[in-house]
Amino acid sequence: MLVIPSIDVRGGSVVRLLHGDFARETVFSDDPVAVVRSFAAAGAGRVHVVDLDGARGGGDAASAQAASAAVGALVELGVEVQVGGGVRDLAAARRWFDAGASFVVIGTLALNDPGGGEALCTAFPGCVFLALDVRDGKAQAQGWTRAGGDALALLDSWAAWPAAGVVFTAIERDGALEGPSTEALQEVCRRFDRPVIASGGITTIDDVDACESAGAAGVIVGRALHAGLFDLGAALARYPADTPA
Repeated sequence: MLVIPSIDVRGGSVVRLLHGDFARETVFSDDPVAVVRSFAAAGAGRVHVVDLDGARGGGDAASAQAASAAVGALVELGVEVQVGGGVRDLAAARRWFDAGASFVVIGTLALNDPGGGEALCTAFPGCVFLALDVRDGKAQAQGWTRAGGDALALLDSWAAWPAAGVVFTAIERDGALEGPSTEALQEVCRRFDRPVIASGGITTIDDVDACESAGAAGVIVGRALHAGLFDLGAALARYPADTPA
């Protein structure tokens, strides 16, 4: 079971959105590198980094530079990094891998261009996570601003791709500090035969336990960690970073 701290970067700052709404943003730090170094100091084995401006199709230079700096700092510290936000072609994925990322996360590409998504997974087998971002049963794309098709049908269509696994986010729980959507998570884990990482609503170590019971291989912790509500050190003591996903 992996406990994966995360940073969402927008305009060069570490932020969190409530329910994926860009108009409901909280800024937690203007120093992403210092934040990820604190994760490494706590013993994190992997960190999740998202370029939010890239996720919704923007090209904000400050956001991209801050995400790159955070990734570089983690690589220097020997911490695995999974990167999402704007990874929509082979060239973008290759840039992150060349920068030292262990994994990339794709969402919009996998939803809008299945052929391109499968090709990217094939080019980097076992190194691409598929983002299943769900609101009201529908998969979401373009930084959660546009609805796609049925989420479980989409998940089934990914079954043959050589992906590392799925990052499942219940958007209605994201940033709300209300706990994970364990029933939906359990269904995703049942239907997909590779690691599933849960995101959205993880607030306590009990939530981590609940996700493990539902079948998740890992959890991503964001707002609760930045708000001082989640004890990363205690969680990593229970679930050491070298525990395989």
